[in-house]
Amino acid sequence: MPLTHSRVRLTITLLLLLSLTGCPALDVWRPPAPTPEEYARGLIVLYPGSSNMHIEMLAFYLALKEAGIDLAIEVRPWGEFLEHVFDPIGTQPLFAQRAEVEAARVAEYVRAHPGKPVNLMTFSGGAVFAVLTAAALPQDAPVNRVILLSPGIWTGTPLAEALDRTTQGLVSYYSPGENGVYLVAQFFGTADGYFSEPAAALGFSTSDPRLIQIPWSEDMRAFGNNGEHLDYFFNIPWIKEFVVPWIITR
Repeated sequence: MPLTHSRVRLTITLLLLLSLTGCPALDVWRPPAPTPEEYARGLIVLYPGSSNMHIEMLAFYLALKEAGIDLAIEVRPWGEFLEHVFDPIGTQPLFAQRAEVEAARVAEYVRAHPGKPVNLMTFSGGAVFAVLTAAALPQDAPVNRVILLSPGIWTGTPLAEALDRTTQGLVSYYSPGENGVYLVAQFFGTADGYFSEPAAALGFSTSDPRLIQIPWSEDMRAFGNNGEHLDYFFNIPWIKEFVVPWIITR
C-alpha cells in the first residue's frame, strides 16, 4: 500500500495521540542513517517538538526527501517525553546543558566540512533547544540557518546570540489563529519556561534584519495549512512549498 501524504498525516497523528496515553514507546520510526556521501554534502538537523519523538519529524523528513534534498538528515530528540510540560522552570538548566553538548557536536561537523551547508530545523517546543544550541555554537563554527515552525517559546525570547551564530539568519513561522498555544502557555508555560505570550501565535518581538518572520497567509490554505498548530508539521505539501526553499543546500 503506497505511503500517501494523507496516510503519513494520519499515522503520525494516531501515534502521537496514543503517546499522550503515556506510551512514548510508540515512537516506532527512525530515519535511515545518512550516508557518508550525504554527510559530505551538508547537514540538516531536525529537533522534534515537546514529545521528543522521532515520529514527530517524519513529515519533515519525507518532504525534504521528496523535494530532492540530498544532504544528511538527522532527527535528534533533545529531552524526555513532554519534559518541560511537567516542570517548565526546572528543566531550563537541563536544556541549556544539553544544548551545549549538541552545539559542540554540530561545531565538530562544521569544522570537519568547511563550506558545507548546515541547517537546524524544529517545530513547537523544540524551538527552545534549537535556539539554545545555535547560541552555544563557537563563533568560528556557525550554521547557515535556523528554521522554527510554530515556535512554542516566549515572544520575547532573546535571539541575538543565536542569530550571531548563523550566516543566513533565522526563519520563523507563526499564526495568529493558533488559539490553543495561548492555553498551553497559560497553564503549562512555554518551552522556555514563560507563562506569557507564545511566539507561535504572535511572532517574536525582536527586530533584526537577520530574523525573517513568516505569518500564516491565506494562500497556505490550499496546501492544507489552516493556521493551526498541527498544520505546520503533519503536512508534507505545505513543508515542500513554504519551508524547503529556505533550506541552504550549497
